[in-house]
Amino acid sequence: MDIRFGDHASFHRAALGMVGSSLLVGLALHPLTPMAPLAGGLAGIAVGASIAHGKAGWRIAAAIGALAMLFLLTPSWTVRAATASLVALGLALGGPRGVRGALGIGLSAGTALIAMWCALRITGAKETASWPGWIATMTGAGAMGMVGVLAMLPRHLKLELDPVTAAVRRLPAGLDSEVKGLCDRSVAIWNTTKARLTDGDPGKGLVRDGVLKTIEVAVKSAEVKLTGDNDATLASRMEDFDRRIAAATDAEVKAQYQAARSALDDQRRYRERIRQGRERLVARMHNHVTTLEKFQLAATGLEAQAAVATAATKQLDELSADVAASGEALAEIELGLAGAPTA
Repeated sequence: MDIRFGDHASFHRAALGMVGSSLLVGLALHPLTPMAPLAGGLAGIAVGASIAHGKAGWRIAAAIGALAMLFLLTPSWTVRAATASLVALGLALGGPRGVRGALGIGLSAGTALIAMWCALRITGAKETASWPGWIATMTGAGAMGMVGVLAMLPRHLKLELDPVTAAVRRLPAGLDSEVKGLCDRSVAIWNTTKARLTDGDPGKGLVRDGVLKTIEVAVKSAEVKLTGDNDATLASRMEDFDRRIAAATDAEVKAQYQAARSALDDQRRYRERIRQGRERLVARMHNHVTTLEKFQLAATGLEAQAAVATAATKQLDELSADVAASGEALAEIELGLAGAPTA
């Protein structure tokens, strides 16, 4: 699961618009009514949302309706909850729909209600009793607008439930181009499969797990890098030590050169084992991805025909086994490292 925050610019415009408008409207209404902090905050929330996301007419109309309830009905938390709900409906215009939209309206209404509570706490506090009235009003209205910004979160927060998408974002930047291409191909397979198969289809789960395994192996491959001297430099140094060993007359000197030469030879074999492990890894990933492609064709073909024939089911089982076996690529590179000689 991955949580993302999108469209930062609109959120910033909404925040500035809500706080600024709340301050100005609260100040303008201060000489007219003791409800100025709440009225300024409600109006400011609607204006800020309009600045950021448009549909100003409908949002302002919702705010006017909320203000009318606030002024015409007996003040109570029930009335304030109703005004908060009306403002929340205005904020929801043009936003998410369905279950996410309904949850967003509930969160926005709760946020607006909390914002009103904050404004009342500020203007009714003992600490602000000695303040000039207009300053207390602006502070309460501004605080309401500031808290009201949180009502815009449902529009900007996105919950990413696709594990493949989340895994792709964790791929290292310096991934080998061939391995990166295999990851891109496996992700394309997943995107096609998830659009064709239902969530309860076992084939969909197998493809998802196979793609995740591909990405997991790719991340593992990036952790292993050849460092130190290249093969040509190692060979040159080994030749130099061979000459020194042949020319040495002192037994201790000769033994030290032989030990140094042996360490370089170990490095060379170590590098060869890593190189071989990487080659096996890439080859197994190719087999893995092509197996996924074959499995995808079989699985989506069955879905399209709405039938599960015995022969096709057997083929799916065999492909599933192939996908599981190709997951051994994850251990391939580790085996290469564990079995490599050390100096």
